[in-house]
Amino acid sequence: MSMVELPLEWAVGGKPPGSGDDYEILACSQKQLSRDDFEEIRTVYATGTPENLPQVTIAWVGADENTRLVLAIQDWSDEKDRRHRSIARTRYFCVPYARLARPPSPVSYEELHRALAVFPLPTERQVVVSVPTLDSGVVAARIGAMVTTTAALLMTGRHVCVVGGEAVSVTNRLRFLDTVAALLPYGMRARLTASTWASSTAEHKIRLSFTQHVPHGTYPVTWGQLAEIPGHEQDAHDYLDLLLRHSLDARLIGWLATRTEPLTFGKNGRARALDMLRRFDPSPPPALVPPQAITSGQASTVVSLPVDADQDPVERLLVECAETLAHGGEAELKDVLIKLDGVVAGRGMTISEDERVRYQKIIRNRQLLSGWSDLSEELEAQLFEVILMAGYGLTVTPEQMGGISRDVLHPTRALMTAIVRRPVPDPVVSMILAHQLGQGELEEALRPQRTRDLVEVAARQPYDMRVVTIACDELVRRGGADAEDPEVAKALCDHGYLTDAVGALYPATGRSQFDLFRDLLKASYGQELHIKAFEEILRSPGARSPMLVAAAVALYGTGAGGALKTTVIRFLGESGLDPEIFEHVRLLIESEPGVSHLTTGKPQGKRRRVFGGGPRRPPRSGDRPGHVVPIATLYSLIGVLIAVVVLLLVRP
Repeated sequence: MSMVELPLEWAVGGKPPGSGDDYEILACSQKQLSRDDFEEIRTVYATGTPENLPQVTIAWVGADENTRLVLAIQDWSDEKDRRHRSIARTRYFCVPYARLARPPSPVSYEELHRALAVFPLPTERQVVVSVPTLDSGVVAARIGAMVTTTAALLMTGRHVCVVGGEAVSVTNRLRFLDTVAALLPYGMRARLTASTWASSTAEHKIRLSFTQHVPHGTYPVTWGQLAEIPGHEQDAHDYLDLLLRHSLDARLIGWLATRTEPLTFGKNGRARALDMLRRFDPSPPPALVPPQAITSGQASTVVSLPVDADQDPVERLLVECAETLAHGGEAELKDVLIKLDGVVAGRGMTISEDERVRYQKIIRNRQLLSGWSDLSEELEAQLFEVILMAGYGLTVTPEQMGGISRDVLHPTRALMTAIVRRPVPDPVVSMILAHQLGQGELEEALRPQRTRDLVEVAARQPYDMRVVTIACDELVRRGGADAEDPEVAKALCDHGYLTDAVGALYPATGRSQFDLFRDLLKASYGQELHIKAFEEILRSPGARSPMLVAAAVALYGTGAGGALKTTVIRFLGESGLDPEIFEHVRLLIESEPGVSHLTTGKPQGKRRRVFGGGPRRPPRSGDRPGHVVPIATLYSLIGVLIAVVVLLLVRP
């Protein structure tokens, strides 16, 4: 494998720790591109606010001999802004296109990203990286119908977006973009913009990207499916026809890689690309799978791709991987892993469950997930990433994790880290393993988890006490010390405020259970409850728990008795109860002292002790002045009123 030395210019985008400012260029190299140039690159190629990081964007800047390819890598820093939010950092690398496309073989996006992903910035030294040249055989092994039709769709000159790929890792997204670009003349990379993620609402200049929704005027590609080409897009149909006349193998990829003359995606550039492909001398194609047809508008195109029907390449490469681990060196192992990764990525979601079972058997028998202390840390991580993708796909489920634990007596830190960082980590597996790895890994594993998913995982039976604890701690953290979080409130309300899970965590109805409910309610509604929040709690199935109601009363403070009575009266009035019975119960309730006829807002009236008699407790953080709630007397307040609420809530 030949290497090429690439000089780079660079910049770092972000904001200073503790800052409330907008994002900007913080530092850059002192060469031809200035800070203003990088600021323009940052602005022009902004893709919106991503939900998950890291993400990678490919772009270009300059013209003619000054054209540069831009690779932007966005990830999280370890710093917080003024509002205690994580600061995203973007590293921009600019490579002269002429050096990138230099014969005898140019460079792929994937290899360029691999070389730059761990490159530290800022730096005072001149930056030159050594990058392997494009391996046509590896790229060709990934080609499928979706890749082929997407490449043809770019010949419309319109923007193209990939939807339904939320579960696909950043590495595999970048690999897909690279493989699509490999089916175009290499010179089109001088004007191609692509990204592993772009907002569907942001106005961006990204020609090919992954996104969640299809923006207006953009041609969609659904992940795992053929791209539909509208019938009137003749250039795209012609390009697809030309591709399918040839064997989509290393010969075609290698030939396209030598077409390095810069081309645009305008009409003239597309015409030049079509002429180039017409001049390629086709060779006899190998055996073909049954053709798949796509129909869109007025045209129908048949896609036939090469396949080797004699042997499962994943099984063969897994065995080869095991033998290389036993007898080969790191260089040989890297080559096998690249081949295996390419085959697995090329097959994608078409791998069946039966095939996965066969692959898992080889992994188990050959002990491919055991610790390999003689490998470098980087290569061991790559080994586990590829083996897990081949045998388990995007997610390692709790059941599969149980099998791995039985097969691997002592899972290494590298293996646990690889499982946690699956493209779609199972929240239960991820939380347990990340907790074992330490606080840093746990925070990273929890960051992408949606609030409602955390609550659902904590509510999942049979309860795992580690998961309940981790989820509740994270929910409390998300609510913050000074502000409520409506997402936490809604998710908890929908799941009865986790009363059963918390009850299993703290079986004794004592202070620990009360404190946890109070912290969860603070995270949901803030330091003080208002009447609407109070009613929401009492109307939920969680109101079956006296301790939850006690925590709600404690947060309401002065006026809680009146608010509780008012809530019960309102609830009974809206419940369809017989009018005579309702009036009887209402008179009984209102005959009790301390009723306040509240409608909205905070409790009103002169502050007084909520409960008579009991001793005052010392004030705690978060209490309001004069807020005295001795827990021992809470049940005397609730009494028959809460019994009525519970009976009504559980009625058929």
